[in-house]
Amino acid sequence: MPIDVAEVRSPGWWMARLFKKLNERQRVARLELLHDYLHGRPRLPQGAENVRDMFAAFQRKACVNFPALVVGAVSDRLTPVGFQTAADDDASGDQAAADLWKRARLKTTAADVHEMMLNLGEAFVIVGPVDEDTGAPVVTAEDPRWMVAESDPARPHKLLAALKVLWDDIEGVSRAYLYLPGRVFVAVKPSKTPVARPVFTPQSWSWDAGKGGGGGQQINHARIPVVRFVNKDGAGEYEYHLDLIDRINHNILQRLVIASGQAFRQMAVSGLPDEDENGNEIDWSDAFVMMPGAMWQLPSEAKMWESQVTDLRPIIEATRDDITQLSAVTQTPMYMMAPAGQNQSAEGAGLSREGLVFRAGDRKDRADQPWSEVMSLGFLELGDTRRADVAKLTTIWAPVARLSLSEKADAASKAQNDMPRRSRLIHIWGCTPDEADRMMSEWVDEQMFAAQLAQMFAAQNPLPVNEPQLPSAAVPAQVPPAEDPLAGLSLEEISRSEPVSTAVN
Repeated sequence: MPIDVAEVRSPGWWMARLFKKLNERQRVARLELLHDYLHGRPRLPQGAENVRDMFAAFQRKACVNFPALVVGAVSDRLTPVGFQTAADDDASGDQAAADLWKRARLKTTAADVHEMMLNLGEAFVIVGPVDEDTGAPVVTAEDPRWMVAESDPARPHKLLAALKVLWDDIEGVSRAYLYLPGRVFVAVKPSKTPVARPVFTPQSWSWDAGKGGGGGQQINHARIPVVRFVNKDGAGEYEYHLDLIDRINHNILQRLVIASGQAFRQMAVSGLPDEDENGNEIDWSDAFVMMPGAMWQLPSEAKMWESQVTDLRPIIEATRDDITQLSAVTQTPMYMMAPAGQNQSAEGAGLSREGLVFRAGDRKDRADQPWSEVMSLGFLELGDTRRADVAKLTTIWAPVARLSLSEKADAASKAQNDMPRRSRLIHIWGCTPDEADRMMSEWVDEQMFAAQLAQMFAAQNPLPVNEPQLPSAAVPAQVPPAEDPLAGLSLEEISRSEPVSTAVN
């Protein structure tokens, strides 16, 4: 049965609208381009257009995957380690939230979400029903190439609807999942082979009867089970610098072309006669054979010429300058992009890392609230409305700055009088709340064990009492204690009395 798309804001109307947005040509081209760059398939440098297919394999050797370094430098520093909820808001986080995070396998899911957000500019997370095997909701990271959402114009962070498209090769159908507040609608279209970009028409798609048909499936809450993660400006970390990356690859290609072209120097012979002594034309094409042990016999007037090698150092230095510029504009430390950067001073390395820390801190702030919303949806699926309160859900992150052991030890020793031990383990040493709790328990055990050893040692080895014995004649006379002048007085009387001199004459 065809899907009705006439009624505004109906499921069919949303389906048609979001399909159009999903397949927008400019959006699709941009996402595919960024996806290819991250996975080592950038635009090939220009050259030898007349033999493009044959030259493509050689061109790929000139491509360096700097986008993966730019994205990975930030994503590696975004690590949620716990959550504070309305039920438990101490520094170590809520243990129920930690259990949900582990059972839902969100550690690896979070890494995928952050990578897509930093690379493609946005990413999505869907919180599905509870899995019977794990006892936790099914939480998946979704690629924006196959998913799109519509935001409220007045509140950009509030989603009105979301659409996800996939191809089921087992049943041979294409499926489209429409997420609306409190309901999920599923449409299907027969498709025996994968379609690069499914197109929606009301006549070719129909509601899946096994998934609720046109009425959809009701979920356990009244919210949209989709959370959108948006990067700064909705762009990839390196998206504004694609031309610079292309220039680096182009310079590398030119170096490879020159090095390959002059692997054998060009040689020539001048002064050779055209005819022999009998007047016959001489064919010199087979006279000069390039092989080991070959010997050439030349006339006395013949002269040899050999081309000179092109100096590649200017091209290499230009490439290094471009890499330095890419490091600066993306705030990625130079030591991550070029081995030569490892030789810079400690102060220079610290300054270059500072920009990366600020950038990672900004991206952490942008992902903070979405993760709270993901956990809120997870608790709603579990029926825990108290912990699902988003206003009291706070994400606990591992420190963005990755310090060395010596730096951590120095900071921890200086913070002994200002921070509790557990807070030092989390905020300075970078331990997760679970690790901090375990270490605190081990520390208490060590203290108790040390006290028991001390008591046992004292009982087995009592200290000798060596009091000097004075002669009886030298024993001083017992002096009666002086009478306390304030004895028997009340506090009010003592406060009105004159100060008592305690000087000893």
